[in-house]
Amino acid sequence: MDRYKGVVDRLKGPVVPLNICFTAEGTIDYPAQRRYVNWLCEQGVPVILLTYGSSEFSLLGDEDLWRLSAEMAAEVAGRALMIGSTSYWNVATCRKFLQHAEESGLDGVKVQMNPWMGQTDPAVFIAYHDQIQDAAPIPLLLWCNSGGGGGVPIDAVAELARRPQVVGVKNDEDPFGYYYNLIRATIDEDFAVISGGQMRNIAFGYQVGSPAYLCTIAPFRPDIALEFYGLLVAGDYDAAWQMVFRYEDTWLTRAGELEWLFSIKTAIHLHGLFPEHHMAPLRGQDSARAEQVRACLEEVFGAIKPAI
Repeated sequence: MDRYKGVVDRLKGPVVPLNICFTAEGTIDYPAQRRYVNWLCEQGVPVILLTYGSSEFSLLGDEDLWRLSAEMAAEVAGRALMIGSTSYWNVATCRKFLQHAEESGLDGVKVQMNPWMGQTDPAVFIAYHDQIQDAAPIPLLLWCNSGGGGGVPIDAVAELARRPQVVGVKNDEDPFGYYYNLIRATIDEDFAVISGGQMRNIAFGYQVGSPAYLCTIAPFRPDIALEFYGLLVAGDYDAAWQMVFRYEDTWLTRAGELEWLFSIKTAIHLHGLFPEHHMAPLRGQDSARAEQVRACLEEVFGAIKPAI
């Protein structure tokens, strides 16, 4: 099977944004990170993604990102799609990373242009990808996040979607109108439009052609994410919406109030998947707020059962 089409065909279902386990000293706990990724693969998640916010890229150096990408590719070893991501790099650094990603065995790389580089100008957006594409034959995903600057032009995404090596896009712009326009503009290509963040978004988007979504529950309860997606595939949208109301609505609201990334990392820790819930830079354990997260998890999902 064609390599690029093969990746598109596997870009389906819940995408797990990979959170990072830090030690008390603020370094990456690689053994814990590998155990966690192995557990995700054992649960049958289809796609794992390194991505700017959840993966705390702003706090990782380039050396960290190079090593993390290689170790995660080695741990996954084909059991799921392992998609890396660039940081906010110039063309030369991005090209080197794509070569590294190819050599390391990543299945693809999401190209993250800095929102302030002018990516809402279609000529700039396309020119950047023109200059990196031949660095390595690795499949590429686009990233639509203009930082509030109006959105990457749909025509630019559609033009790049016609290139076989460009296999999809993660949408972090408007979750409704813009998202649907991306789907409609690329529906005739071998190209996956990935919803950036909620079950309720893909509940609509799946019906018009979006095959995958980042899931806010999948990092610690992939079983729920997989069950929900199965209902979409079966066309049981009423049951799928009941899962949104039961799990996602309350969790999103409360986790946001307690600080989103802290809540996610604490949920992973409470399920026994991380030894700590340190944020970087060093901020301690904040046990009182962690107990609030625990109470929310038990209210929404029931008694917490250690996963490992």
